[in-house]
Amino acid sequence: MTSSYPAALPLLIGIVAAAVTAFGLTGYGFSAIGRGGRGAVARGGAALAGALAAVAYVWGLMSLFLDESGTAQACQDANASLYGQVSGYSVSYLPPALDCRMSSGGSYSAAVPGFLTPVMTGGAVIAVTLALIAVAEHRRIPPVETPGR
Repeated sequence: MTSSYPAALPLLIGIVAAAVTAFGLTGYGFSAIGRGGRGAVARGGAALAGALAAVAYVWGLMSLFLDESGTAQACQDANASLYGQVSGYSVSYLPPALDCRMSSGGSYSAAVPGFLTPVMTGGAVIAVTLALIAVAEHRRIPPVETPGR
């Protein structure tokens, strides 16, 4: 049985970096909305959506980290009926995933909840979209008012 266990150091670095990013984006997002001004809701919303994506990433990495020593157990817990066919494991850090490879050529996911990848993707797409709206709002030239009319 071949294996590719997640390494603890990259997981810890990713967890800390994503957690700090989520914390910073949350603080910026709420303060941007609170200050108001042109594009404040778009800027703040972009930051909060980015924070959501970062939190989902932390959750996925934590799932991998907590399962690091028990990869075989995670594969057995995920699908006991297919566990006898498992020939190896593969780990992905982006998106976080632990796949149990079967000797028949297929694989199934274990350890990381399946809803995290769509949440990360959706948060990132919303964040980029709102950031682009904020940039467009910032660059928009206000109409010139002529005095006396």
